[in-house]
Amino acid sequence: MKRILVIKLSSLGDVAHALPAVRALKERTGAEIDWVTQPEYAPLLACCNDVARTIAFPRRNFARGFFPFLSELRREKYDVVVDLQGLMKSALAARLARGKRRVGPAWAREGAPRFYDAQPAQTPGPRRHAVEEAMDVVNLVAPGAATPPEPQLAFPESEPDVEPGPHVAFAPFSRWDTKDWPLEKFAELGKRLATEMGCRIRIVGGRDNEAAGEILARQIGEKARNLCGKTDLPGLCALLKGMDLLVTVDSGPMHWADALGVPLVAIFGATDPARTGPYRQLAHVVAKDGLDCRPCHSRTCARDDLACLRTLDVETVFQAALKRL
Repeated sequence: MKRILVIKLSSLGDVAHALPAVRALKERTGAEIDWVTQPEYAPLLACCNDVARTIAFPRRNFARGFFPFLSELRREKYDVVVDLQGLMKSALAARLARGKRRVGPAWAREGAPRFYDAQPAQTPGPRRHAVEEAMDVVNLVAPGAATPPEPQLAFPESEPDVEPGPHVAFAPFSRWDTKDWPLEKFAELGKRLATEMGCRIRIVGGRDNEAAGEILARQIGEKARNLCGKTDLPGLCALLKGMDLLVTVDSGPMHWADALGVPLVAIFGATDPARTGPYRQLAHVVAKDGLDCRPCHSRTCARDDLACLRTLDVETVFQAALKRL
């Protein structure tokens, strides 16, 4: 096997979940691996040692970008095309590629399976972790050990933080309200880590989080810095790699920090850590027990009170952080 095409278009965390599968493909086949993804994630995959070439899927300008994308997609011939997204758009890209064989996940939907030559068998019971389900697809192509290998990532070194003390990053922002622990609780946690443990707090997020990050930094005090919108994605990963701890909601930074081996405290609300939580053993997952509605996997709260997040106390998260520092 000489050349493999992997398709995982989005999102930030889902792309991270695919990294062990790509490492396994490289280890087991030695093939050149190209990856189809959305343009915003291509700089991250340029830092993945197992990826020879990224092909940008034109999600935002599909009509204008389709034919250039198709030309790039069909530039090479592939022994196998591995669709790890499992949706119609990714399966269509798999069919358009010049591949001898196409495989996709057992849970694929939107009619995607009609474009595959093979899928893993469905396993009984609840869905497993996304990393393990991606490995099921890999095992169709190149069977091997059940344990997913660690990704091979090479991000540029960030400038060292010269301020003394343990360095703790906060990633308090996601795209779902039902994932976000209240910012006032992050502020209280930051104050305690700064005053009781001498920690330096670095708040990370996107450009749309800059204002909220600035408010949070001011609430924590002089040992906090707002870095929201100050880095690109490779720069964010380089920064996280230098942290002693990341305290995070279920978000893209959580998954990439996990891939990099950064110690984590991961706060979960609506989503299920058994399915999409940190996979490595360096994480402490914090979630509210005793709620029948959790996990609901919903962007909106049916109870309308976000009890899974609002009743999760700061002391619990603080103690989890102490165990990881």
